[in-house]
Amino acid sequence: MYKTIFFGDSFTNCNGLPHSDTWPTIVRDTLNKQFGSRVNLKFETSVATQENTRGALERLQRDILFAEPNILTVQYGTNDSTYLMSNRGAPLVSQDTFRFNLLELVNKCRLFNIQRLIFITNHPVALDRYDINGLTPDENTQLYDEIIREVASTSACHLADVRRAMENYKPNELCLDDQIHVNEFGAKVYAETIAPVIAKALEGLIDLENQQLQVSIK
Repeated sequence: MYKTIFFGDSFTNCNGLPHSDTWPTIVRDTLNKQFGSRVNLKFETSVATQENTRGALERLQRDILFAEPNILTVQYGTNDSTYLMSNRGAPLVSQDTFRFNLLELVNKCRLFNIQRLIFITNHPVALDRYDINGLTPDENTQLYDEIIREVASTSACHLADVRRAMENYKPNELCLDDQIHVNEFGAKVYAETIAPVIAKALEGLIDLENQQLQVSIK
């Protein structure tokens, strides 16, 4: 059996959508159709609304590492990059700390032999306002998405670049009326971007297992 866990915040949870329309559900159904006759797949979602990478690291061992997934998708950034007046001009998690937190997550996962990590960038949001630093919420999240790309590259992790896949769409085409979370169409674009990346990771794991089996037979 190959287990995949979707780890993240309300963007991963697709707040506001029926469970059947969320991108993790669409990805699960897509991959079960693609691999179901060959291997046994299991999918779980581990999310916390309004969570940033500090909270992710706090619950990583309890909710992820001991669950021993073969594949882990990780989606954070929008809450890390949030600016609040009460923070006196600073984001909830600085860019340097965000980068460190992602690298710490990678290191812990590798200690527990989680074989494939897939980082996911964030979709554009339609919030029409400026934060205290003079940028829109989405412009701030874009800076953190760039760090996600950097960490995925330097850590030899997979990347599902949702933001790039959505660059030809307007945010209000992708978001619910709350201007934050994805609508049904946005969730489909997520799934179309993420499913092939997980499929590639699964193929690699299946090939590796077959090679090990052939060696043991010899």
